[in-house]
Amino acid sequence: MRRWSEVANRIAATTRTTEKVGTLAEYLRSLSADELPIAVTYLTGRPFPTSDPRSTGIGWSAIAKVAEEIAGAGPGALGAAYNQSSDLGQAVGDLFADNEHQGDEEQPTLSEVADAYRAIAAARGQAKQAPLRELLARCDPLTAKYVIKVLSGDMRIGLREGHLEAGIAAAFERPLADVQWAGMLSGDLGNAAELARDDRLGQAELALFRPLKSMLAAPVADEDEVIKRFGAPVWTEDKYDGIRAQLHKQGSTVKLYSRDLHDVSDGYPEVVAVASTL
Repeated sequence: MRRWSEVANRIAATTRTTEKVGTLAEYLRSLSADELPIAVTYLTGRPFPTSDPRSTGIGWSAIAKVAEEIAGAGPGALGAAYNQSSDLGQAVGDLFADNEHQGDEEQPTLSEVADAYRAIAAARGQAKQAPLRELLARCDPLTAKYVIKVLSGDMRIGLREGHLEAGIAAAFERPLADVQWAGMLSGDLGNAAELARDDRLGQAELALFRPLKSMLAAPVADEDEVIKRFGAPVWTEDKYDGIRAQLHKQGSTVKLYSRDLHDVSDGYPEVVAVASTL
């Protein structure tokens, strides 16, 4: 995780797309089979793939309590650090640095961080603090900074999904469009990276109850711009006000997923009930 954090820092330090993509490609090529999907998932700014419904469910107060205990700082110390950067990950890194916490000589691996995130997601209430405490206690300031950035879903390193897709394509010399298509179908760029590495992008496919990414709209000036961008003929459809969702059904089992791939079935029980009878 230390090397991953160093790569993230390098990406944050440049505004040039070519440098970001080049840094990503070099790094991704160097990873083992186990490390690749984890590293890519974390570069999306999430502890779990987009299509994974799990959430760590740990909040500011728990993170602050654990970080302050490890750093040997008093209550409110993380809040004071946060006031300097307005960035939770940076604040934890600064807190550790200011209090000279360097963690273990061997920093946690990507797989060990993944195990900790899974344990946090599975725990309930205050029990979530134990796996976070065990993980952060081993981290130096830089690693802790990015462990918390991924955990909180707040990366702020100037890395867009398009950069990551281009990095995967460049790393394994695959067509960018194929990487994008595999990522859309699977809802998991980590899996798309594995398929790209093994030259199996063509095997990506739809699967029930694994939501796929939505095609999002983009504004255009007029009809001429539409034709210029997409060519002719162009098909259009009316869009009624509401939410964009996708419905998956197998037998009587029905799930509704939002545009950000979250399961929102419980919010629309009447839709689920009707769909289950179809």
